[in-house]
Amino acid sequence: MIIDAHMHLSGTGWVRGKYLRFVWKMYITEYNRVHKTNKTIDDFKDMLTAMKPSVVDPEGDGVIELLDKAGVDKAVIFPVDWEAITGPPNVPYRDQNKAHADAAKKHKGRFIPIYALDPRRGNAMDLAKEAIEDWGMKGFYFMPATGFKPDDPVCFPIYEKCLEWKVPVIIHCGKEIAHWDYNHPTQRIANVALMYPELKVVLGHAGTRIYRNEAIEACIIPNLYMDFSEYQGFWRLQPNYFYQWLRDAIDACGPEKVMFGSGFPNPNVLTPEAEWVKAIQEPQTDIEFTKEELDMVMGGSAAQVFDIS
Repeated sequence: MIIDAHMHLSGTGWVRGKYLRFVWKMYITEYNRVHKTNKTIDDFKDMLTAMKPSVVDPEGDGVIELLDKAGVDKAVIFPVDWEAITGPPNVPYRDQNKAHADAAKKHKGRFIPIYALDPRRGNAMDLAKEAIEDWGMKGFYFMPATGFKPDDPVCFPIYEKCLEWKVPVIIHCGKEIAHWDYNHPTQRIANVALMYPELKVVLGHAGTRIYRNEAIEACIIPNLYMDFSEYQGFWRLQPNYFYQWLRDAIDACGPEKVMFGSGFPNPNVLTPEAEWVKAIQEPQTDIEFTKEELDMVMGGSAAQVFDIS
């Protein structure tokens, strides 16, 4: 079984335009380094909107088509609650989360829907209960870059309910467009895992290339896991270093702690899903991986974290 542990559905009016342009600038910079081009932010927007199937896909139909072509069985899907940074989007975040839950019901057995939540919201607990108890969602996604620390007491009530519900929490860790002092919360995420040893905690993006070695150090903690979504640029620019990092992560933490992910849609402009799957399933390197290790990384680990039979 292959599971993409980190994907986002997209819809019209879900994210404010100024934020999108900041993000596209980040991605086109990496694209230009990889392909030795000089494309602009508008070029990236054109490439993203030209992707087939369309990335404007709130019901997930196109993502299912993409997964089928890549041989991916399931995907963990969630939006991002950016409101504290960008202001309210045209489509409220509650509705975006509901769209992910509805997509999972429409495509039964293919999506694992996660609720993106800012724990500082005054009604955070009500939203969390609705997500798990009414909508059947399977965990939570926190974005500290909006201005909070993952080991702040404001987060504790959600972690405690996650223990009751037996669901994991994914916490973004790595580069972003805002609050870089909160973008590097590896130590603080490790604190969460240590404070709640029965809670499954995932380092979203495994710190990205910037904090990749710290992610390995942190994930030695038994209940702390990582997904290496958005590592496509690292693989393309420095394939030997990437495979050595993957080897080190498996050796230090065990393959059951390391999850394949893409970060769809933006990173897929750089590397299509099928190509990224093949890069891990059939690594072109002298560094050795066993089939059992790669099977665990490609899906076995995520199946355990998200309790998928």
